[in-house]
Amino acid sequence: MKAKLFVTDMDGTLLNSQNEITDAVKKSVRRAVENGVIFTIATGRMYASALPYIQELGIDVPVITYNGALIKYASGKEVFASYLDDELVKKLVDYANSRGLHIQLYSDDRLYYAEENASSKLYRCTAGVQGHSVGKNLYKYMKNVPKLLIIGKNPAEADMAVREIEAQFAGEIVAVKSTPIYVELIKPGINKATAIARLAGHYNIPQEAILAIGDSNNDITMLEAANYGVAMGNANEDVKKIAGYQVADCDHDGVKEAIDRFCF
Repeated sequence: MKAKLFVTDMDGTLLNSQNEITDAVKKSVRRAVENGVIFTIATGRMYASALPYIQELGIDVPVITYNGALIKYASGKEVFASYLDDELVKKLVDYANSRGLHIQLYSDDRLYYAEENASSKLYRCTAGVQGHSVGKNLYKYMKNVPKLLIIGKNPAEADMAVREIEAQFAGEIVAVKSTPIYVELIKPGINKATAIARLAGHYNIPQEAILAIGDSNNDITMLEAANYGVAMGNANEDVKKIAGYQVADCDHDGVKEAIDRFCF
C-alpha cells in the first residue's frame, strides 16, 4: 500500500541546513497533495514557528507542534491541545535554575525565558520567532504551557539534564533530545506517535498507509508507529537503528526521495 498520510519532521528533515524548503521538495509535496496524499509536519517547534512553512507549501492541514501537544490547522482551527500542570512547570523551572541551565517555556504560543543569552538568541534565530525576556516574572507565564525546553551549553550538559530529569520527575515528565543540545520536556503520553494516531483517525487512514520521516530522538516514536518509518541520511544512529528505510540527507532532498519512493 502506498503512503497516504505523510508526516515529516522539520529541522534536519523537511528543512535543509539553511532552514529552507528546497524547490525540489516543494514540487514533490505539491505533486503528492494533488494525488490525494495528506502531507503535514510534526515538530517540536511552536505553532507560530511552524506556520510559515505550512503556508509556504500552500496546504491547510492539521500541523503537529510541540511534539504533539498542539495540533492545529494552518487556518487556525484547533484539533487537539494538552498542557502541563502549572505547579509542575514551576518545579521544572526551579530545577533548571538550581543547575544554571537555560530553560524556556511556551505559554499561549509565546516564548518566554528569564534572560536573553546566547542560547535564547540561537533559538530565536533558528525558530524565527520573537522571545520575551521577563526575569523573575517568568513564574507569571505558567498557564497553557504545552512543553518546556532546556538548551545545554554542550551535548554533555544536555545529556546530564535528561538523566537528572528522568530520575527526579519520573512519571511526571518525559525528557527527550531533539538536537544534541535541545532537551524537550513534555507530558507522558504526548508525542509525535500519539499525534499521528489522532490525525490518522481524523482522516480515516489505516496504519499501513502512514509514513513518518525524521532525524532526531523525538522522532523515534512516530517512526516506530508508522508503517513506513524513514530515517534521513543525516539522522543520528538511534534513529537509523529503528527506521525501516533510509533516504538522502536534508541537503540532498531526502523528503523528495521518500515521497517519490513511497507515495507513487
